[in-house]
Amino acid sequence: MGKIKVLSTELSNKIAAGEVVERPASVVKELLENAIDAKSRRIFVSVEEGGIRLIKVVDDGEGISRDEAALAFKRHATSKISGEQDLNAIFTLGFRGEALPSIASISKIALVSQCDGESEGTEILIEGGSVKSSKTVGCSRGATFEVRDLFYNVPARRKFLKSRQTEMGHISRIFFQLALAHFKIHFKLTHGSRLLIDTPACSTAKERAFQLLGAKVTADTMMVSEDSFVVKGLGIKALISRPPLKRNFKKEQYIYVNERPIKSALLTRAVYDAYQSFLMKGEEPFFLLFLKIDPAEVDVNVHPTKMEVRFRNTNQVYQAVRQMIRSALSSAGISPLTKSSPEEWGDPRKKYTNPSFDAPHTIEGKALAAGWPDGVGPKDPVFQVREKSRAYNVADETRYKAEFFQNPLFQTGENEAEWPALETPGTVSLIRPLAQVYGTFLLAEIDGELAIVDQHTAHERILYEQFLNAWEQRNTNEEAGVEMQVLLIPQQIDLSLPQSAILQGQIGLLESMGFKIEPFGETTFLVRELPALIAKMDVVSFLNELTEDLIELGVSSKAEQPIRTIMASMACHGAVRAHQSLSFPEIKTLLEQYFERKTPPTCPHGRPIVMRYSLLDLEKMFRRK
Repeated sequence: MGKIKVLSTELSNKIAAGEVVERPASVVKELLENAIDAKSRRIFVSVEEGGIRLIKVVDDGEGISRDEAALAFKRHATSKISGEQDLNAIFTLGFRGEALPSIASISKIALVSQCDGESEGTEILIEGGSVKSSKTVGCSRGATFEVRDLFYNVPARRKFLKSRQTEMGHISRIFFQLALAHFKIHFKLTHGSRLLIDTPACSTAKERAFQLLGAKVTADTMMVSEDSFVVKGLGIKALISRPPLKRNFKKEQYIYVNERPIKSALLTRAVYDAYQSFLMKGEEPFFLLFLKIDPAEVDVNVHPTKMEVRFRNTNQVYQAVRQMIRSALSSAGISPLTKSSPEEWGDPRKKYTNPSFDAPHTIEGKALAAGWPDGVGPKDPVFQVREKSRAYNVADETRYKAEFFQNPLFQTGENEAEWPALETPGTVSLIRPLAQVYGTFLLAEIDGELAIVDQHTAHERILYEQFLNAWEQRNTNEEAGVEMQVLLIPQQIDLSLPQSAILQGQIGLLESMGFKIEPFGETTFLVRELPALIAKMDVVSFLNELTEDLIELGVSSKAEQPIRTIMASMACHGAVRAHQSLSFPEIKTLLEQYFERKTPPTCPHGRPIVMRYSLLDLEKMFRRK
């Protein structure tokens, strides 16, 4: 007997469902996209038990006719394309015709719908992919889908679902992304008897952003738009932060291509490059970016979830987005950050502004790039003049040294006599603290080498190792616990709906790490206790970033990953910050804790901690070797 067989329709649909339906949020996404494509003005979604028990989507769109209701659940049946030529003109969100049959094959689904021109509607019931009944009913124009008992006939898939709070967090995120873009539609989301999101239709993207993100994000923003003549059919609109930023917005960055939410490193880089010199290094702008482009110029079917796209003219799209935003910032009267002149770079009394070497600079009219240009060098008259003007006698040198060490940018001991001698040789590093530079970096002599240490990442690594060690001890010794500090006044935290759902599911784990957090409403929490080691942390910022990181982990994350993510976030928010002045004893203690632990050379997030230079390295830099 042959080995090759044609699979049954039922089994084929279940296999397809594995690609299309990963979790309840996948069902919500497909049904929402269909409702949007049906030109709905109102879309209401009701969910029970995180979507596992029920997902109900009601719209007032075009509806499905009586003759086509059953056909809609056939594989590759779609109203959105009819021929190969339509693949180059796809403006709809869904078009492959796999969603409904895939959903129906792993659930109990009911459709009630009526089209214009019909006096009555149709109800069709499907269970496990098989039609159970079909009848005429009275209903209003549009469609209502009820999806019950998701994965009831695929227990292997159902057992891998997360808690209802986690699954609800994913649903909320999908709902949020689509509602943010389609501002002319009234969206409503309820979970059980609780109303979670209600966004009436509005006239602009900025109004919808205000509805969903609030004034803290949208207050200092500007709307910009442009039609590009370089890329065929490309129109760009964006709501962007107006510098200077009052906070970082890394988690509030959204990109849409033909109203489809996507992730794109290319477009994100275009936005950041447009902001270059308008923001300080490390600042993250808010942006809501919409691209309307000829479908023939973009491939939207790169990935089954359609979260990635591929542009035909990649560089031209990048340049169009970058130039539009940069021109808008300049036209709005926003001045780029100024850079100090070359004469100021070597003067510690001047504020350091991190000069860029992307383009050649000049010294008194002469170009200075990476190497010495022709005619410019140590023997050049320009340098001779500069050196004469900088010649100090003994008194000048004493005065200059005093100014150097008294400058707030350079925190050291009051005099050299206070500097500790090298430690006694042994198994630990030889540590001689020297200074704090720009309130951010520590200078020290470590084992005979000059070390420049990022104080934040060093302390972050120290704390992370302490948290990890405490967790391991707790797992081997039930009596071991984390010392906690009670807050005199509980800290109230307000989160978004997806963040709240994910935090609900992690409260127990956080409690084992030294937090006491209580729900205080649907999206509000009270923090009553914190780990004593990081009791002074900004708990609002910590929980906001932590919940976003946990959401991004996804269903396939390893079991221990949430634990390490929480520890890394605790360490980051509990560590000393950049531009935070440290006393000399604090500098000494921090350096000793880091170097004597022999810890990894990066923080938990991968940023470097220390740069080391030997005597030979320095001699080469100064051309002594």
